[in-house]
Amino acid sequence: MTTTAQAKALQIDAPSKHKKLAGEMGAFSLALTVLAFSAPLTTVSGYIPVALMFGGVGSPLAFIFVTAMILIFGIGYVTLNAEVKRPGDFYSFISYGLGKPAGLGSGLMAAVSYFLILTGVAAYFGVSGADLHKEISGTSYPWYVYALLCWFAVAIMGYLHIELSAKILTWVMVAEIIICIIFALGVLSNSGDSSVTAASPLSPSELTKDSVNLPFAMLFVVSFFMGFEATALFRDEVRMPDKTIPMATYGAIIFIGVIYTFCAYAMIIAYGTSIQEVAANSPANMFNDAFGKYVSGKFHVFISALILTSSFACILSIHNVLSRYLYNLGTDGALPSVLRKVHANHSSPYIASLAVSLLVLSVMLPFIVLQVKPDLLYGQLSGVGTAGIIILLTLVNLSALSWYFKRGRSQNASVLKSLVAPTISTIFFTGLVYLVEKNFELLVGGEPGQRTWMLYSLGAIMILGIALAFYYKLARPGTYERLGRTHH
Repeated sequence: MTTTAQAKALQIDAPSKHKKLAGEMGAFSLALTVLAFSAPLTTVSGYIPVALMFGGVGSPLAFIFVTAMILIFGIGYVTLNAEVKRPGDFYSFISYGLGKPAGLGSGLMAAVSYFLILTGVAAYFGVSGADLHKEISGTSYPWYVYALLCWFAVAIMGYLHIELSAKILTWVMVAEIIICIIFALGVLSNSGDSSVTAASPLSPSELTKDSVNLPFAMLFVVSFFMGFEATALFRDEVRMPDKTIPMATYGAIIFIGVIYTFCAYAMIIAYGTSIQEVAANSPANMFNDAFGKYVSGKFHVFISALILTSSFACILSIHNVLSRYLYNLGTDGALPSVLRKVHANHSSPYIASLAVSLLVLSVMLPFIVLQVKPDLLYGQLSGVGTAGIIILLTLVNLSALSWYFKRGRSQNASVLKSLVAPTISTIFFTGLVYLVEKNFELLVGGEPGQRTWMLYSLGAIMILGIALAFYYKLARPGTYERLGRTHH
């Protein structure tokens, strides 16, 4: 194609001027906005026991090691963020280092992965809401009544300005954190179970026992950190993004690592050497039982209500993340351009937000109409989404390394930040991807190999995005040039 023809194509495909996302979030608000994704109280009460089942008494060391690995990832991530300066997160970062086709494939995979997690947590909220209502009154409505109420509330808040969501998430997060700290301090102040000493959970010898499966423990611990990687997605909605995003990223990683390690340590002190047996037999009751024994049993209903609000905050956080993925893909023309519309008053990606709400509803409706149990939604789909995020984190590492060898080295980029850190992180996350592929049933349930097709479906979405990028390159070169937020 001639230069004139290319210019004409660019002019035809170029987006018209439109209102951009805007906001004044600081590092603290941004960190809490993405931290809500990990749902601290829900994680401590429902998911940390699963990690303890594999890691045993020595699990806190696995938490500390994973925190260090995620921080090393964060170094390369923040370095790439300073270079890219675009709000597309996985989409723009991978486009920048590995090329537009890989970037578009990753953007679509990210959108699908977050969507699966979002739908799963929304169904979990419905089941938990029904359980809490029954506990309080002795009766309850079907799970989908509570799920739909949650869906409606999130749809409204996603439509409005991001800072409203940030304020709500801040208060919910503060309440969750206070309960987690009260739990841990309550256990430690009462000395816990006499079968372990205070030093036992920090002893490396505990990780060498036959009952311990350290790789699986680390796989689950990594999933607890999900959400921190979305900080760069809000670039247009924060103050001084070059300072705010690194502070929020490092702050979120460190906070997650500290609070979860502290709570895991307290859980082990509470149950002693029987931790793996209890975690295998009744993981859902461990937190409430320990809280009742070492703190007070009077707050059981209150804690259950907070766990429900924790799930709600998680849903709202994921909804906002997914809305911005669709907004970015729509802005570049990879998806329908209507998704790029920004509300005149709320400065929100309101069309993208409405699209997310409709997509979630479209998945839940068949389960509601057919009266199918929601186990598939909050079990298997969330596991598939988690696998997708782990794969994408690995690709970000590879993108950082690619950028270093293509351009960073000639720009005298820091070897430690741009080469050493991404290399270490690549090795770690590649190992996790291998672990996911070989043991996918750990994330989604079922027999070994029974649901591996779900994992391969993510690969198919990646391939579809790559093929779509090449189609744009041939048929719509202007759109292709804009992929990865190049024009931003």
